[in-house]
Amino acid sequence: MSLKEKALAAVDWCKENKDILVVIVPAAAAIIGGGVKLGSRALNTYKVKHLQECTCYDRSLGHYWQLKRPLSNAEWVSIEQRRKNGERLADILTELRVLK
Repeated sequence: MSLKEKALAAVDWCKENKDILVVIVPAAAAIIGGGVKLGSRALNTYKVKHLQECTCYDRSLGHYWQLKRPLSNAEWVSIEQRRKNGERLADILTELRVLK
């Protein structure tokens, strides 16, 4: 059976079974729409989490630094100690090689 014959058979089936399609099509659209909604919500959640973990705010400059990856706890401790010693956050992040 060729593609054209299959398409014509599908059209004929749809014409003969309109009552079934009236129930199936809206249900399928709702299921597909719900899946898209869930996927977009998960993507937005990921983006927000990534933005929170991969940015570092410098209060002295009023600037957000974009990081390649989230900082570990040990790196945060190191940053805190070095900041107390008077080093600038930009210099510390550059030496840690985490700036984008």
